[in-house]
Amino acid sequence: MIATVTLNPSIDRTIRVDRLERGGVNRAEVIALDAGGKGVNVSRTLAVYGAETHAIVTGAALGASWFHDVLDAAGVAHTMVMAGGVMRSNVTLLEADGTVTKINEPGITLPQAAIADVEAALAALDLAGAWVVFAGRLNPGAPDDTYLRLARFAKQRGAKVALDVSGQPLAIALRAATVDLIKPNQHELGEIVGRSLNTIGEVVDAAREVIARGVAAVLCSLGRDGALYITADELLHAECAEEITGTPVGAGDILLASFIGGGANAGALEAAVRWSAASVKLPGTAIPTREQAAAIPVTRHAQAQLTRQLLEVS
Repeated sequence: MIATVTLNPSIDRTIRVDRLERGGVNRAEVIALDAGGKGVNVSRTLAVYGAETHAIVTGAALGASWFHDVLDAAGVAHTMVMAGGVMRSNVTLLEADGTVTKINEPGITLPQAAIADVEAALAALDLAGAWVVFAGRLNPGAPDDTYLRLARFAKQRGAKVALDVSGQPLAIALRAATVDLIKPNQHELGEIVGRSLNTIGEVVDAAREVIARGVAAVLCSLGRDGALYITADELLHAECAEEITGTPVGAGDILLASFIGGGANAGALEAAVRWSAASVKLPGTAIPTREQAAAIPVTRHAQAQLTRQLLEVS
């Protein structure tokens, strides 16, 4: 079983406009409305993938009922931990020329009592040997050690822990050696080690530095360069064999979900890249079908080209 925890979920809207007119009236078409948040996206993917999952989600007074109904319709077992306020909305603006603009709200303030409720929801699950995925930005005002607290709670109950977070909350969790897998992109990995990563070799070196701190494995998404799976003694690179165009929102969440759903090992990387790339072609944070994923040609490299320059560098 794979549980996910999303402390700061969102109602994701994808809106298409011909061209964004700043300061003017924009006529828009809503092309997708999804229950979002990184952990929610992981559970939605796992439900389609065919893996057992349970999503723990914090819900606000306004929006939680709709969110609950959408997860039920998607076949995602879930526990809604209630808090006050309004669930945030994240908006993706897609212009006719392909320009993508994201507007993300900060989300609700989460009382400490809600964190205790999340722990109770975790305790109600059989976590022995299960994965627990903590993903997404923290709520405004939440202590930076919130993920560390929850990761320790899950580990004490026999779970394996995956983190898809960034910034100080990730740095604190890493220092405590409570994490089995992290899923940064190359920019987030660069933030962890304090330098820009411009080649595959630099990403590998940075990942091994993080692994030396106590993390078992790093799944690093590289945008158009695919993804790397790195452990202390393993290195695997897989990428699409052809250019994929579309909206990459949520593609990293789908990469993580299908990787863990496929076994969370080197053998799972190729299929995970297929699922992630297939999602880029879809509107909003829609989850691809198995058939759509299988149609994506992927190259698995026997040896990573360490000197290769990355296409998406800061």
